[in-house]
Formats: sequence, C-alpha cells, structure tokens
Amino acid sequence: MANLSIITLSIMILISISISSSVANGRLVLGGRTKVDDVKTNQEIQAMGKYSVEEYNRKNNGELLTFSRVVEAEQQVVAGMKYYLKIETFSKNGGDPNVFEAVVEVKPWLRSKKLLKFSPSPALLLVKD
Repeated sequence: MANLSIITLSIMILISISISSSVANGRLVLGGRTKVDDVKTNQEIQAMGKYSVEEYNRKNNGELLTFSRVVEAEQQVVAGMKYYLKIETFSKNGGDPNVFEAVVEVKPWLRSKKLLKFSPSPALLLVKD
C-alpha cells in the first residue's frame, strides 16, 4: 500500500514538472512564460483581454475604458494558468488608443479567474494592422 502511494506521488510530480515546463530559445525553462503566437485570432486570449478591461472598469466604479484588442500575450503554467497581456483600449471620452498591461490568473478546476494587475504599459508603439 505504501509503495503504491510513493509510485503515485512520483508519477504526479513528474507530470507536474512536465506540464509546468516550457521551451524558450531552444532550452527547457520550468514555469517559464511562453509567447502566444496567434493573439489576433485566439478567441480565448481576446476574451481574457475584454474581461481584464471590464474588471478594471468595475473596480473603478464605471466604464472608463473600452476594449479594442489584445496585441501581445504570454502564458505561464503555475497553479493554474497565468496570462500576461498587452491590451489596446480607448477612453470613453475619445482620443488616441492606449496600451495597458494585465495579468490574469485562471484556475479552471475552481472556476476561478482573477485580474491580478492592470496598469498603463510603458510601451510607446502600438501594433498596427
């Protein structure tokens, strides 16, 4: 019985290490961020960006920003999944687009999604399409 528990635990640890590993520049990085290549067409990433703007507006007592699109995204396997997003927005008062950086943590087994960070991006250039 104890041997079975040790084997099961060992297998679970190996699976966890495999899942939380990513490849960056041809080398293995545990828990590393990976770039999302298909940001423009990835509906899950675009929905995550919209959620981020809506949460920001809700926490600031009003609709201050309008979601335009996610222009860059990275993901990281943690205890769940963490998304690092660069989001193009417009002010409700009009004007030029702005870019914000957001971090969202998702834990599907808990049905949990949480905005951890939302702040202006130091990026000066927007991706033009």
